[in-house]
Amino acid sequence: MSVQLTIAAKAPLAGHVKTRLAAAIGDAAAAELYGAFLRDLAARFPEAAWFVSPLAEWEKATDCYLGRSALLLEQPPGDWTERQRAFFRGAAARGEERSVLVASDSPQLPGAIVAEAFALLDRHELVLGPVTDGGYYLIGMRGWHDVLAGVAMSTSSVLGELVSGARAQGLRVALVEPTYDVDEVEDLELLALDAAMRDDLPATRAALAALEVTA
Repeated sequence: MSVQLTIAAKAPLAGHVKTRLAAAIGDAAAAELYGAFLRDLAARFPEAAWFVSPLAEWEKATDCYLGRSALLLEQPPGDWTERQRAFFRGAAARGEERSVLVASDSPQLPGAIVAEAFALLDRHELVLGPVTDGGYYLIGMRGWHDVLAGVAMSTSSVLGELVSGARAQGLRVALVEPTYDVDEVEDLELLALDAAMRDDLPATRAALAALEVTA
């Protein structure tokens, strides 16, 4: 069975990424930190594809982020709900039977959770990774199921809506371990704790040190 991990990401350009965080630390610092997230995720998941926006700006900025061999999929127009629907709708055409899409806002994501998500898709149609604000950092499907139609993103109820809607369609839903995403300056303290205890976050650790954020 063909499986594929894909990481959703924006071009790591100042003023384009982590806008809530940038309000506290500045556009350039936020872009540097986000670029560090990409470096660490690319090193941890070298076989991942990347679901990127915008492609032209991404290609200008990738230099040392991913390497030349990474598969880039351009995000289509529309809001994040519609872009995710397009991504999963196109999985079969890409030869994927099990697809997992993760956010790039959680650079601490362990490989073991991704492996668990794929394993759960053996016996579930949908798998989700909750974040503490009521959203999700990971969504995986076996086959195409239109569970995202009409679901508004960035709300505290989005995960619950997805789960209840999927179960109403008769789908089996599994959850992997919750984590946090890095959107606000307060999240940097949690990230610094992870970076201090793990050896697979070197770029993130260096970027946090440059911001004088330590565990």
